[in-house]
Amino acid sequence: MKLANLSAHGRDGASFSVSGLYSRGVQWCALVVLSMLVASIRGDLFSKATRTKADERDLRNSVFDFIIIGGGTAGCLLANRLSAISDWKVLVLEAGVDENIDFDIPGVPSKEYRPILWNYRTERNGYSCLSRPGGSCEVRTGKVLGGSSVTNDMKYTRGSKVDYDGWHSTGALSSLDWKFDSVLEHFKSIEDNGDYDVLMNSHYHSRGGEMHVQRFKHVDRFMEIFTAGFTEMGLRTMDINTNVQEAVVHNQFAISNNTRLSTNGAFLKPVRHRKNLQVITGAYVTRIVVDKQEKNVEGVIYEVEKGKERPAYAKREIILAAGAINNVRLLHLSGIGPKADLKKYNITPIVDLPVGMNYQDQVTIGGLAFVLNEVPIVTEADIISDFKTWFQNRNGPLASTGINQISAFIQLYENFNAPDVELALIGNFIRSDKFMLTNVSVHAAEETNMPLPYYNLVNINPVLLRPKSRGKVMVNKRNPKYGRPVIQANLLKESEDLDTLVDSIDIALQLLDTKEFKKSDIKFAPLDLFPCDRLTNRDQWNCVARHYTKAMSNPVGTCKMGENSTDSVVDFQLRVHGVEGLRIVDASVMPTHARGGIFAPTMMIAEKGAKMIIKDWKENNGHYYSRR
Repeated sequence: MKLANLSAHGRDGASFSVSGLYSRGVQWCALVVLSMLVASIRGDLFSKATRTKADERDLRNSVFDFIIIGGGTAGCLLANRLSAISDWKVLVLEAGVDENIDFDIPGVPSKEYRPILWNYRTERNGYSCLSRPGGSCEVRTGKVLGGSSVTNDMKYTRGSKVDYDGWHSTGALSSLDWKFDSVLEHFKSIEDNGDYDVLMNSHYHSRGGEMHVQRFKHVDRFMEIFTAGFTEMGLRTMDINTNVQEAVVHNQFAISNNTRLSTNGAFLKPVRHRKNLQVITGAYVTRIVVDKQEKNVEGVIYEVEKGKERPAYAKREIILAAGAINNVRLLHLSGIGPKADLKKYNITPIVDLPVGMNYQDQVTIGGLAFVLNEVPIVTEADIISDFKTWFQNRNGPLASTGINQISAFIQLYENFNAPDVELALIGNFIRSDKFMLTNVSVHAAEETNMPLPYYNLVNINPVLLRPKSRGKVMVNKRNPKYGRPVIQANLLKESEDLDTLVDSIDIALQLLDTKEFKKSDIKFAPLDLFPCDRLTNRDQWNCVARHYTKAMSNPVGTCKMGENSTDSVVDFQLRVHGVEGLRIVDASVMPTHARGGIFAPTMMIAEKGAKMIIKDWKENNGHYYSRR
C-alpha cells in the first residue's frame, strides 16, 4: 500500500469526509505506513513487533492535515485561517525563534539584529555592490515567527494596479483572479485602518481585519520641512495605496498602540491556544518527501537539533511559505527544480521546474544624503527617558520612526500610470564635528548609531520599485543541506535600471533649490564617494550606483506563478506544477514586484491562498486537482 493512497483527497478514488477525521482502521493504516516511511529515513525506530504505545503515540502526533513550512509573514496568516476549521490539524514549522518585546519598539530598527535574520549575500558581479564588503550586497530576511514583518520598516504599501493587472496571462482564465480589482477584496479583508481621512475612501480601505495600520502620531519639524520641500516641487500629499502615480506620502505602518504589529502578533498569537494548531520553532526543514512514482507529497523531514531528523506527515497538503530564497533551497533538496542543475548537485530530479529562476529584488543606493543644522543635542539621559515613556504609555519619539515616515513616489516615464521610484528618507545620527574634520564614508553615513527618531543626517534612498534585472538562486554546491543558497542577483545588470536610479537622483537634488531647504539651511552632505570622487555629474552617480548598491531584501519571483511548467513553478491556484498536495503561498510566486514593499502583497497572497485551500477542501468535496 502506498502512503500516497491514504490521503483524504481521494487520490485512489476513495471518498473521505473533509470535515471528519479518518476512521480508526484507515488511521491505523496511515500510521503503519508512516512508520515504514520514517524507518527508511531513520533506522532507529522500533519494528512493529517491538513498538510500544509511546511509539504509536509519537507516530499519531506526527500526522497533520496541513503542514506549513515557514512561520513568516505568510505562514502566520495561513495558520490562523486554516486552524479556524476545528476538524483540521495544522502544523507550523519555523526555523527561527519566537518574537519578543525588544522587536516591538518602532524607533529601534530590528533589521540590525542578526540572530533573527537570514543573513545572505549576493554573488560578486561586475554590475553592482562593487564597494560593499566582499563586493556583494547583503540580503536580510526575517528568521523569526512573523518573518520579515518583524524585521522590516513596517511600511504598508500595496503597489500599483498596473502591476497586478500585468500578472494576468491572456488565455488563462484563472489568472483573472489576480488582477487588481479581484485582489483588492483580500487586501481589505485583513485591514483595520486607523486613519479616518484614509478610511473615507471605502473603495480601497476598510476596518475590522486583524492587521491594524495607521500613521504614527509623532511628527518632528524636519518631517514637515521635507514634506514642504517635495510639495514645493509639485508633489501632492496623497494616499499611495489608491493607485496614484506621484505623491509625497506620510506613510501608514503596521502598528497597534504605537507598537510594531507583525503577522505573528496580528494573526498567530491570538490563536496559539487552539488545540488543533501546533507551532514548532527552531525547526529546520531539510526535505519534502515526494513519492517518485505518484508525484505526490507525503510529508516533511525537519530538525530541531542538527543531524537529528524528525518526520511529519500531511494528509491533505504541504504549504511552502519560507520565502523566495529558502523555498528554492528546500525544493531543490527535495528533487524539484531544473533537472540539469539538480544533477550537478547529485540530487535525483523528481519534477523538472524552473525553481530559482526569475529572482528579483528591489534596489537602492547610498551616497545621497543631506546635513541638518540646529539639531537639538540628545543626551543619554534623554534617550533613557524616552524609553521609559514608551514602555509606560507607548508614546514619545520612540513611538515613531522619525523622518523614515516620509516618502516621495515619482513617475519618471509615461509608459505606465504608476511610480517608478520611491525616494525613501532614512535618518541617521553622525557626530557633527566629523563633517568639520574630514569627509564621512558612505558606509558610516548608513550605519545606525542611534534609535531612528534621533538624526542629524537624512539619507535619501531612491528605491527602484519595478527592476528589470533578473537573477537566479541555487542550492549551495559544497553544502546543499546547510550551506547558504547561492544568490546570483544580477542587480543593475539591465542598463535601464541604472538609468532610472540616476534620473531619480537628479529629482532628489532639486530639493536643495527649494525655499524650504534654503530657509532651513539644509545642505548636501560631503560624503567620501571614493572611487567615484573624481567624476562629476551623471558619470559620478552612475559610478556611485554601481559601487554603493543596496539590495532592499524584498526578493520575489523564484517560484513564479503561471500557466505552464516551462516558465513557471505554480499555477494560478498556487499549486506546484506536476506535484500533488504541494502549494507555495508567499512572495516567491509573484511574477514581478508591484511597485511597493512586499509586506502588504505577501499578506494578500496568503489571505487569497487560504481561501483557495478552504474552497478546495470544503466546497469541492475534498478533492485536490493538480496539473500534471
